[in-house]
Amino acid sequence: MLKKIVMAAALCAATSAQAQIKAEHPRFCVMSVGPTQMMFSAFQENKTDGIFCQQVPEIGPTMIILDAKSNELRDMNIEIRVIKDVGQQDWRDDLDATTVALIPAKKYLEKRGTTSFTHDFKGEGAFRAVVRATSDDGAKEYVGEYQFSVGESADWVMVGGTLAGATVVVGLAMWRRGGSGTAASPKGKPQGPEAKSGVKPAGSAARQST
Repeated sequence: MLKKIVMAAALCAATSAQAQIKAEHPRFCVMSVGPTQMMFSAFQENKTDGIFCQQVPEIGPTMIILDAKSNELRDMNIEIRVIKDVGQQDWRDDLDATTVALIPAKKYLEKRGTTSFTHDFKGEGAFRAVVRATSDDGAKEYVGEYQFSVGESADWVMVGGTLAGATVVVGLAMWRRGGSGTAASPKGKPQGPEAKSGVKPAGSAARQST
């Protein structure tokens, strides 16, 4: 029976024309935010069924999902930036020029431990997602960075989009085990009311939802 299941899965991957995506192990999707961890994932609706992290396949509207493992981040104000990775030593270097999207600080993780927003990437390249978490009294501040690329697909492999997406979803569930909260559902619409980003640098088209 196991042999038949493996053969069926292989056949599905070989014949699927849903997407051309990079298969990534979920452990590569995790970043440190101070002493805590968050999982970064990205989804491009109407383009593929894949869920990505380090390598997003195409430019265009992309939903970015951030999922916190620790309850500590739920009580903190979360600011999220997407910046161009130009080799800067510090993410704050030339920040006005490198910022392509900014989600102003708010307790986005308070209810579910996860948040998402959509940004329209206009060009290929290397980027960083920067998460800055601060306590209400300012006594605590955690910063995390996650490096990813958009549209750079030279080393992709052909796999079934649904299968690869399932790999990340299962990995997320395993990663969340031991933590609490509800994992994001990247294939659905953003949860809750969407709001335009308070700051919109040139080329920015970010929409945030909890």
